Amino acid sequence: MKYFNLLTVSVSLLFLTSCGSHLVSVNNDKKIDKRLVGTWVGSEKEEQLEGLEKNWEMQRNEDGTFVLDFRFKRDGEIQNSIEHGNWWVENGKFYEFHEYSGKTDSYRYKVLDKDQIKFSAENIDVAMENENYTFIDTRKDAKLRDGLSFDTALKVNSVKEEYEYIESNCSGCQFRDQSLSQYKGNMYDVIKVEKSDGSISTYYFDIKFFYGKL
Repeated sequence: MKYFNLLTVSVSLLFLTSCGSHLVSVNNDKKIDKRLVGTWVGSEKEEQLEGLEKNWEMQRNEDGTFVLDFRFKRDGEIQNSIEHGNWWVENGKFYEFHEYSGKTDSYRYKVLDKDQIKFSAENIDVAMENENYTFIDTRKDAKLRDGLSFDTALKVNSVKEEYEYIESNCSGCQFRDQSLSQYKGNMYDVIKVEKSDGSISTYYFDIKFFYGKL
């Protein structure tokens, strides 16, 4: 019995250590998630305000600082904005302090794979028309995964994530069809949506992480 208890404790400690191995301390005893370090890009359309498109590039450094380069487009006009600040994580949330405004934004985050991170807004210092604001950051030097072909299919862990991605990246799109397809030995979800201009877009999702496991 004593041996069993010792083994159980050892396994538990190993599990906890592996779960936290990606967290490291930086200034002011805050922690960062090493998986989020690097240069990341993303975009969204009409999630913040109607008619507004945003593209961004964010450099998250190992010392907990960041540089965020925003590009805004509205009514044919383009503006750029560069922001500096600090970032950290705590209890599964990502925090972003902006030096210019003196405000801190917070998001829930989920690492989809080494090249993609999903963020869901909790408390941000800008007005939003979408209360469930989500977006995906993609590592800049990674192979572009826009979900618009089998070869650039997005890796997901559930059907729910598929719908969330489409809602975040195809504002106003209407669902038209969903089917399973096989490509190079892997299974994919293929979803067709109709855009506001009447055109059809097709999104491809790599579902090997959960297909057949339900």
